[in-house]
Amino acid sequence: MSGRKALLAVREVALAQARELARAGRYTEAEELLDGAWDEEEPSAAALDLRARIHAQRGRLDEADRCWAEAERLAPGDRAIAEGRRRVAALRAGGHAGGGLPGRVLTSRFAWRAGAAVVVLLAFVMLADLWADGGEPRPAAVPRAAPPAPAPPSPSASGGAVLAGLRLDGPGVRVRRSPGEIAVTFERGLFREGATLSPQGRAVLEALGARLRPYGDRVSVTLIGHTDRSAVRPGGEYASNVELGTVRAGVVREVLRASARIPTDRFTVSTLAGMMPPFPDAGPARNRTVSLRVSAAVPR
Repeated sequence: MSGRKALLAVREVALAQARELARAGRYTEAEELLDGAWDEEEPSAAALDLRARIHAQRGRLDEADRCWAEAERLAPGDRAIAEGRRRVAALRAGGHAGGGLPGRVLTSRFAWRAGAAVVVLLAFVMLADLWADGGEPRPAAVPRAAPPAPAPPSPSASGGAVLAGLRLDGPGVRVRRSPGEIAVTFERGLFREGATLSPQGRAVLEALGARLRPYGDRVSVTLIGHTDRSAVRPGGEYASNVELGTVRAGVVREVLRASARIPTDRFTVSTLAGMMPPFPDAGPARNRTVSLRVSAAVPR
């Protein structure tokens, strides 16, 4: 794989992961991921569109419009981008259908704070449906003649119970919990070189698998392979850091599949290669690793 193709593959994975973070409301992490994958000299319409949506959801209408304007320049005629700009313009003009902001005009010394809150709320209401798959606005809901039947327990509620019971902390393991997900990183690099696990790395993974095993049929695991920032040697075993990172994620999948007894189709293998390493200030050896994102499995 050429260097250019490898970079594009990494960016595609980064964009997909940033989009999922943004959908979950983890905007700061999504922006950091985009910052690590793109620079200002080589913008991407898709990345700018996602940045605009994040700004809009946070009530930063000027920043959202600037990003959408640049995205529109790179991808003229894109309907989702044009719709985003239209909605921002409507908010600036005074809200829904040209109307003013709801409620009374506030004259107290707290008016500016209340006004900012209203703008953020309106931005959320008017722009939330831009998160539909494919970037297209969701169609308006059709009113029902009768109230809907009581809904069954939501998968997110049951998923939360699964994650709450998981105890993944252990020697050499760092765990960070967020809504709907447990992120796992490792204190030391798992690999000696290439895709060969060190004895310590294998032991840490097998111990983690043992802690996952009671929940093996109820979780899904995303594996993100990492490399150091150095390019692979020409003519070596791996054509690029993308390939090496992907193989490392695959190696960890096999160890966890055996030790945790998680079905193979519950794993997702991806890589960020040398971008966004778990320990950016550490030496290369520590980032020869894989990080995990554990979530509740979607019921079949």
